[in-house]
Amino acid sequence: MKRAALLAAAAVTALSLAGCGDTTEASATLFNDSTTTLDIAASSGDAIAQSVMIDLVANEAFAGAPSADFVGDFPSGPNTNPGTPVRTKVCLDAAGATVANCSPMSSVRKIIVGLTFDATRSNANSTPGGNSATWTGSVHRTQTDTTTRIFAQNTESSRVHGGNGSAHDTTTFTDAKMTRKMAEVAHDTVKGITFALPRTSNPYPTAGKIIRVDSVHVEITAATKTVSKDLVRNVEVDFPADAQGNVVLKVNAKTCNLNLVTHAVTNCQ
Repeated sequence: MKRAALLAAAAVTALSLAGCGDTTEASATLFNDSTTTLDIAASSGDAIAQSVMIDLVANEAFAGAPSADFVGDFPSGPNTNPGTPVRTKVCLDAAGATVANCSPMSSVRKIIVGLTFDATRSNANSTPGGNSATWTGSVHRTQTDTTTRIFAQNTESSRVHGGNGSAHDTTTFTDAKMTRKMAEVAHDTVKGITFALPRTSNPYPTAGKIIRVDSVHVEITAATKTVSKDLVRNVEVDFPADAQGNVVLKVNAKTCNLNLVTHAVTNCQ
């Protein structure tokens, strides 16, 4: 009799544990590595396009560099609502001496700009299987950008950007099945991003790369179930771009297409 009672108790315990296991497994299946990686690609691609096409060029204009074509209101990326950017500048001549107030610009050979800004943004992307997701979020970014002006005899032929940046961004992706909220802490390295002049005929970088190390905390919710996960992704974009502003964006082993004009990330494989 006592043995039967013990066996019955063990059976109840096993069933209870099985039930807990089912709940945990159901929550765990909410996380899909491919979907989350695509979310990171979309967020990082938007940030890199913003940096290349808007921030770096606007840094030149802030210092008073001539012929900074395509500089509009900052930032002018798709679906971005900026706050007020804060910039500081230091200009150096060919000998490395400070050029006060960056004037005269003809003496300036290096421009060092510090930038901070907060913004909100929104966009859309497609997840694996063709599900469409909309996303919104806020960004908090800092950047140190050094522009080196390259001359052929007395004519400026190109500008080369290098520096570092950091981002603290939050982005929420929503599709028909679930909501995915990402908190990102990213560190960016800009290496040799080169703009040939004049920009009217050379709108996109001809060389260089941007590398981002993105530490992400993602929370995924569907109905009453929620699961969270921490992960790190390495993102890289190499230049030159093609005539339409397309470049290859790499997220770990996955490759995607990034359009620098629309900020869209597509064809991830």
